[in-house]
Amino acid sequence: MKKSIFKALPVITAAILCSAFLILATAGCSEFNQTATTISTAIESPTVETTLLELPATESVQEEKKPENFELLYVPKATAPQELGSIPWFDTVKSGLEKCAADYGFKVTVTGPPKADGAMQAQIVLDSIGKNIDAIAVCPIDFKMIDSAFERANRGGVMTFSNEGYALKNITFNIEAMSGEAFGQAMMESAVKYTAGQGSYLVSVGFLNSIPQNQWADAEIAYQKKNAPGLTNILGYTEGSDRFEDSEEPKVASEKLAGLIDSNKGLNLVIGNSPSTGIAAQETIAKKRLKGKLFFVGTGLPVAIGEGIESETIQEGFFWDPYLIGYTIGYIAFKSWMGIEIREGDSVMEPDGSGLEGYENLKIGENLSGAAAIYGNATVSVNKDNLEKWKQKFSDYGWPQ
Repeated sequence: MKKSIFKALPVITAAILCSAFLILATAGCSEFNQTATTISTAIESPTVETTLLELPATESVQEEKKPENFELLYVPKATAPQELGSIPWFDTVKSGLEKCAADYGFKVTVTGPPKADGAMQAQIVLDSIGKNIDAIAVCPIDFKMIDSAFERANRGGVMTFSNEGYALKNITFNIEAMSGEAFGQAMMESAVKYTAGQGSYLVSVGFLNSIPQNQWADAEIAYQKKNAPGLTNILGYTEGSDRFEDSEEPKVASEKLAGLIDSNKGLNLVIGNSPSTGIAAQETIAKKRLKGKLFFVGTGLPVAIGEGIESETIQEGFFWDPYLIGYTIGYIAFKSWMGIEIREGDSVMEPDGSGLEGYENLKIGENLSGAAAIYGNATVSVNKDNLEKWKQKFSDYGWPQ
């Protein structure tokens, strides 16, 4: 742990997906609850690069690696009522982080910007250098800004980690619940069974430049072409035009989906990689009386699409558990700081020796920038058979129902 004459900034947090998912009950589709946090008055978007040059260097002091000497800072996309709309997701990630810290005896602090602003997020990273922070984990808004801030943190002796850091370079590990390919394949594999592998489908993304959602869409289309030739993508197979954007706005998703249904009478499957598509699908399918004829599988949390699943208007929502990814971020950061190598096939372990569900057999790979990445196998889905279980679990997490 590094020594400093400075005291940590005070952080006041109180308990809204989404992103992320989380997103993220779905990004841009939920309401925020109040969370207050104190951020340096130096936060101004234009000054981020200047701050990178002006910060003094920080020297590490070698000490015996004891859990109580380790402090992790987690920086979510936002922690106050603004446009992101995903506070419950990050509140639940925080709960997982705090449980891991309690289990292993280290400290964790969660500090985010009051709105989804990349410069503010980067400034929080910069402000933490030299203030007894040993590692920083970020769910980034702007890859370039966070990479610059992480480079400075690394020079100051701070380890850096990310979740959803698909293109970050200056990190020890990017940590994901699963690979994008695995998540997309799981959705298409499940979707095929509702149609018996016959008919036509379409795929949505929030934006054509969204890295994870386009990875999922690529995997879905590839899986269909190889394993379900009786299905046809109504948008064709030309890269870029083989999926539609819904801007992660339920109203936009509803309008586009209704138009695509009207112009493609044989359509019997919608796969929504944007969480807004699921919200739109349950409304549009009911309105057009297509229940049992047009099926939906895609991203979605029980609190967002549970009503549609319960009525069997839509079929299945895929996601990953934010509590467990929080625990995993904490565990990997802690073990890395302790000097314990994370290897292919390792498990995220709980103190009783059991492996964390979905993270019992870790995979090691690379993100898009060639930085090391760790993947679990933690894809989960909610359907009519397990809806009540997942609703209860999210209620236990304190997620507004």
